[in-house]
Amino acid sequence: MTEKLQISTKIELEENSDIILDSSNSWTTSRLEGIHGVGWVSNHEIEFVQSVKIGTDEHHESIFKNTRGIKDIISGEVRGEKPDISYDIYSVSPDGRHIYVKLNHMEDEKLVAEHRMLSRDGGETKEIANQAIAGSAIWLDNVHVLYTGGIGDGGVVQIDLQGNITPMPALSQLMEHKDTGTRNIEQVTKIGERLYFVEGSEFSYIETSHLDNPVIHRLYDKSVNRFYPAPDEKQIAVVTTEGSQFGKTKSELLLLDPDGNSIGNHLESGEYFNSISWSLDQSKLTYVVMKEYPKKYEVHVVDMKSGENKMIYKSGNRAASSEMYWSPNSKLMMFIVDRSHSTLESKPDTIIYEFK
Repeated sequence: MTEKLQISTKIELEENSDIILDSSNSWTTSRLEGIHGVGWVSNHEIEFVQSVKIGTDEHHESIFKNTRGIKDIISGEVRGEKPDISYDIYSVSPDGRHIYVKLNHMEDEKLVAEHRMLSRDGGETKEIANQAIAGSAIWLDNVHVLYTGGIGDGGVVQIDLQGNITPMPALSQLMEHKDTGTRNIEQVTKIGERLYFVEGSEFSYIETSHLDNPVIHRLYDKSVNRFYPAPDEKQIAVVTTEGSQFGKTKSELLLLDPDGNSIGNHLESGEYFNSISWSLDQSKLTYVVMKEYPKKYEVHVVDMKSGENKMIYKSGNRAASSEMYWSPNSKLMMFIVDRSHSTLESKPDTIIYEFK
């Protein structure tokens, strides 16, 4: 069993509408204005999306051009910039070499989906004969994707880099309600040799070696909303959510070991949690917690060795709840704040923390 972790009292900060904290003893921070970071390519390069206004249409509405590229955060150099496509699914293989994408569009008033396998180095694009409109793509390894379709999408299939599709009838049956045919399992995530998921409000997993004959193993059954296993699978961050008085929800963030046992006390309470992310070396856990909807968003980092919990950012900007991205060396963490006051334009700041 994992050693129980004692979480120390959080370091609280004075009230402020939007603050970034700098500390020469613990971390430094930088801000990249006007770009939306979407992932790390190396320890000094990020992949980004940028939206630039290029004019207006006949209704005087702004027209924007979106591009995607790679930026060196040390030199500032940009390379590989090209028009960006906003995919419904953009799932990267563990080695970062291939991307499974899905794009929905209308054809003759009918919604259709295009599935493709892309090479990240700009090489071949493989069209996939998958017609699922909804669902999710989970990489089992660097060659195989498990695609879980939505209602009426043909169930669960396995797809390789060549586009070969293999039906998974046992998994399809497990993931559908036997009476209604509706989707019964949410947030499917593969870590190590386990495929984790939430079924109703129960947190469970199946062994990836038994996908043809899956057996469900229950881990935790107390109003689980979402979960985030550490890369080494020794700790699992879990969010539980329950309704409370005045129509508000009460959520808690806690840690479990691989057997479903609680590790120490819960890390945090709030109305809602988002963007929970482990550093790749498991030394830190970051999360966004909403304390007073829709006013206050706090970004926290927990040192998993000392148990110290620090709030490193606080904002009234809703987009402070964007996803967090850790660099390969686990020393840099990036997230985005959108400062626009309109849904028609984007004014992102990419904020990068370097932990010492």
